[in-house]
Amino acid sequence: MAQGKTLLILGGGIGGIVAASRLRKGLPREHRVVLIEREVRYAFAPSLLWLMVGLRTRDKIVRSFAQLKRQGVECTRGEITRIDPERREVQINGQVFTGDYLVIALGADLAPEAIPGLAEAGYNLYTLEGAEQLREARLEFRQGRMVILVSAVPFKCPAAPYEAAMLLEYDCRKRKLREEIAIDVYTPEPGPMPVAGPEVSRQVRQMVESHGIGYHP
Repeated sequence: MAQGKTLLILGGGIGGIVAASRLRKGLPREHRVVLIEREVRYAFAPSLLWLMVGLRTRDKIVRSFAQLKRQGVECTRGEITRIDPERREVQINGQVFTGDYLVIALGADLAPEAIPGLAEAGYNLYTLEGAEQLREARLEFRQGRMVILVSAVPFKCPAAPYEAAMLLEYDCRKRKLREEIAIDVYTPEPGPMPVAGPEVSRQVRQMVESHGIGYHP
């Protein structure tokens, strides 16, 4: 009988979870699929903006990684401190794990502290905590200006700032505060979502501005 292989999947974001699930379903059971992630739970990132305006609740978008065990995926929690691709070794919390194959799906770390004052001045739409904090803060905000700021490029999910702006605009209208609150997007991009091409960029800008949202590239 052939010896089973071990697949180490580094990172429990959307890419890592999908890779683990698909590989587990497609491989014979003698092979191990191991997901390595530093968090205990996963928050479905595309729903964070809906959480921000009260269209979702935490319990609807957060799941424990332990649920993957029901599919036969092994889950190991820890901080990855070293990767040796030649030896196919990963160091986690001082312990070395060896696999036959590595899938690196670590994504990008957020670093608002890299810009002085940024973390203290606003809310991070890309984190569960930031979205929840903004959800509460917006209920107290009844007059003034909301600014959606893209501090630097590249950044995660190029559509997110524009979806956030339009969701906040909708929320202000729903609460009958639109005339009291201005909404602006500031970005270093030449246009919205330039990666999608000039025509898509033009249409997204037109959509944003048609809602009375200021766009400042």
